Amino acid sequence: MSSFVFTAAFSFAALALVSGAFASSDWPQWRGPLRNGILPDSPPLAGEWPSKGLAKLWDSEAIPSDDDGGHGSVVAAGGRVYASIVWHRDVPTETRAIDDLVMRQLGYQSVAGWPKETVASMEKERLALDPNLKGAALDKVIADWLEKNLDSKKRQTTAGFVRGRFEKRGDAIPLDVYDKLLTVSKTRFPNQAAMEKWVNEQDFSEKIKKQIITAVPPTMKVADDVVICLDLATGKTLWKCKSPGEATGRMASSTPCVAGGRVFALGSTHCYAVDANSGKLIWSAPMPGKAPASSPMVTDGVFVMNTGKLAAFDAATGKQLWVQPKAGGGNSSPVAWKCGDKTVVICNGRGVMTGADLKTGDVLWTTPAGGDCTPAVVGDSLAAQANNPKIGIFAGKLTATGFNKLWNYPIDPLRSQSSPLILDNQVYLMDDNVHYCFDLATGKELWQEKTPGSTISSPAFADGKIFLLASGGSKVLMFKPSAEKRIQLGKANTRAMWVPSPTIAGGKLVVRGRQAISCYDLTAKPPAVAKASGQ
Repeated sequence: MSSFVFTAAFSFAALALVSGAFASSDWPQWRGPLRNGILPDSPPLAGEWPSKGLAKLWDSEAIPSDDDGGHGSVVAAGGRVYASIVWHRDVPTETRAIDDLVMRQLGYQSVAGWPKETVASMEKERLALDPNLKGAALDKVIADWLEKNLDSKKRQTTAGFVRGRFEKRGDAIPLDVYDKLLTVSKTRFPNQAAMEKWVNEQDFSEKIKKQIITAVPPTMKVADDVVICLDLATGKTLWKCKSPGEATGRMASSTPCVAGGRVFALGSTHCYAVDANSGKLIWSAPMPGKAPASSPMVTDGVFVMNTGKLAAFDAATGKQLWVQPKAGGGNSSPVAWKCGDKTVVICNGRGVMTGADLKTGDVLWTTPAGGDCTPAVVGDSLAAQANNPKIGIFAGKLTATGFNKLWNYPIDPLRSQSSPLILDNQVYLMDDNVHYCFDLATGKELWQEKTPGSTISSPAFADGKIFLLASGGSKVLMFKPSAEKRIQLGKANTRAMWVPSPTIAGGKLVVRGRQAISCYDLTAKPPAVAKASGQ
């Protein structure tokens, strides 16, 4: 057998404990059955796609996302699709709030970390713009200012904000107005009149006062914690399990885990175990932190989560077993590694990656890392990306006593910090705007290719092919793994979101969109059999 098949088989045996019993062709948790982006078993998938794109099999009922439902990915097990969503809705209210959503609608983005000279330059240049400057000429002015005044990371995260202010010229809301609005962003005025009274008392122009008052809705956000189950074949909703939640916006963006006939999910303030067949709530428990974007796992009967602190609960009863404040943080999801009779929970967190004992939560080792990337583990090999650009992507060997880093390759992760793939003897990092391939043993860069199109999504591997959402989720790409060069096999439209990752199960691609979950056919169609002449 090929080295990849051997490696995947070893990894499957070593990590099957992570989600309990499941079919190897299911995708029962974040990053698949092995929690490393690899699907070990799949029906044959098409090696090329028709020019008209992939055949869409279904769209689900309306399911909110972003500020109303987060960015969590979906999972698939036993012919069903599951998602956990902090499901927001607007309800009429007498009260009013100039909250985060209103601030964003008004064009706000913090410049607190910018040098004062840079802020002054931006405001001076936008106010001095010729009102007749449009199109390519205006684009060049904006691009030149960004290049001259902001580094690559700042350009990545704030270019839209700067462009919006330049395009509005003198109509952009002054920054000191935002500062004043921030002083009441956590306040809920008792009624419309009280909110308008406060706005009118401020030293704002009449035009800006009107803009602020118009932006404040006569509703407020409320939310339920929801686990939803769909039929994988049809997209029909089979059940929803609802519990009271808190409105948290897009902060809550977790992917559930299916194990032992249950769906385990993180909501806004509580975690849940739900019967995977009926949708009946089995238990719920308060989480150590609120609204995580990290995704939980179940291993050896223990429900493990990163909610700012690494924590473990008994999967059967929901009893909290331990909390480790020295591990966790950020949006990275924990993974498990078996060493003899000990299971190690590995979590990328605040400045370090930590290995903790599953039974006790005790920290066994740490290594410099940190950020939102979930480590990829195959056998005793681990690869991950750190949010520290001096570290970048790195790989090494897990041992009984710790982690032995073999190499690192400095990369500025910008916004993405996506998770890598380990295939054969290569590490693939399909990051924001750049794709890389490295030698697993040495860290030698085998190839690099720029790929315009922003994404935070992490790749999946099935039937010898790599699948990745790109271009803000509007496209799905298919690659052939290769140490020689980047080989793209297919590209198709999906209209998915740019943060959730693709789910592959039963020859189907399931993706999370802004308004629904969608499913596409990936299977290879058998060739048509020609009829013999004379029959």
